[in-house]
Amino acid sequence: MAHRSGLLTGLFLLTSLVAGACGPETVRITPAPTASPVGTIAPTATAVRTPTPAPTTAAPTATATRTPTTSPGSTPNTACAPLAGGSALASSTLTAIRAAHNPGFDRLVFEWSGTAVPQYRIEVANTFTAPSGQAVRVDGNAFFSVRMNGQAHTDAGVRSYTQPDPYRPGLPLIREIKAVEDFEGVVIFGVGLERLACPTVLALQAPARIVIDFPTPP
Repeated sequence: MAHRSGLLTGLFLLTSLVAGACGPETVRITPAPTASPVGTIAPTATAVRTPTPAPTTAAPTATATRTPTTSPGSTPNTACAPLAGGSALASSTLTAIRAAHNPGFDRLVFEWSGTAVPQYRIEVANTFTAPSGQAVRVDGNAFFSVRMNGQAHTDAGVRSYTQPDPYRPGLPLIREIKAVEDFEGVVIFGVGLERLACPTVLALQAPARIVIDFPTPP
């Protein structure tokens, strides 16, 4: 009997040990390591480019264009250099005035008697005055004075050339040619143009001619 009791006691102890070994396993969860805080990088401010204002171009100041006038006392326009030539010893009589258009220019011709071209001077002018002091009006928007030594009348006192006075050839640029002076060996004509154009001049002989070319568009 005692042997059986000991056997039972041994079985109980063995059962207790097996039960202890097969019981539920307690898992100790180690707290996850806390991530070290990462330093927060403040966002870099994006530079905002301020547009550079476009350079302001000052509007050009309008320069008043002086319109030539034949009113007495106005100052001559010096935009074109004077043209001069001829012989101071020549004594001639004006025999013809001709004007015609050619490709690129209007041509004005003063033809003289004799073989030598008389002394001449061609220049821009705003005022035409007769020997009497009276203002001479010439039709145009720009003006030239053509001064020549000689006379534009016969010994009988009549005009020595056949063109009318004023002479209006109806050309693109030359509007009017008008006698201003024919006195004491000096002849002056006023030439009125549609616009200012600087001429060129030729002195030709046989017969003696003063040829003035005013440039125009082709």
